[in-house]
Amino acid sequence: MSISNFPPAEIATLSEAQKAGTTCARCGRVPLSPQSLDGADLVVCADEHARVCTDSVFWLTRPCPWWCDSRWHSDHDRGADRHHMSEWTGNVPLVLEDGCEMGAGLSYQPEYATVHLVQGVREIEPRIWCGKGETNHGWYMTPAETRELAATLSSAADMTERQAAPLAVAEAC
Repeated sequence: MSISNFPPAEIATLSEAQKAGTTCARCGRVPLSPQSLDGADLVVCADEHARVCTDSVFWLTRPCPWWCDSRWHSDHDRGADRHHMSEWTGNVPLVLEDGCEMGAGLSYQPEYATVHLVQGVREIEPRIWCGKGETNHGWYMTPAETRELAATLSSAADMTERQAAPLAVAEAC
C-alpha cells in the first residue's frame, strides 16, 4: 500500500502514535495485522480487518437509528453498555411531588417525569424509558405499551374534567 492514498492534509492531522507507526493511520487503533505503507513509517489495518478500521466505533455493524445521539458511543463501551440513546428527552414537571434540591445553596426544583428512547445495538426495536427525573427509578415499555399507557392517562385526565358521571356510571351508584 502506498502513502499516496493519504492526502497531505490528512497526514498533518495524524496523532503522534499514528505518525510513529504504532497505531493505524486510518482509524487510530492498534492494528491486529498491521500493513506498512510504502514510503512512510505509517501502518494501517490489514484489508481483512476493514470492518473495524473505521472512524466510528468498531462495534457498530450498521448505522444508528435516526434518533440516536451517537456522540456517546465509544470504542471502550462494554457489551452491556452498547446501546443507542435518544438525544430527545420528554420532561413533565410534577408539581404535586416534593421538590428536590439541586445542590448546596441552589434552589429547589420540581421533580419531573422523564421519557427517552433506548435500544441495545443487537435489539430489533427501541424501548421507551419512563421514570422519575435523572434517577434510575423507572421502567421500560414497548411502543404498544406506551400508547396504551398514554390512552389510559388521557382517559383519567378526561374523567377529572367532567362535571357529572356518564349515565351508566351514575345509574350503578
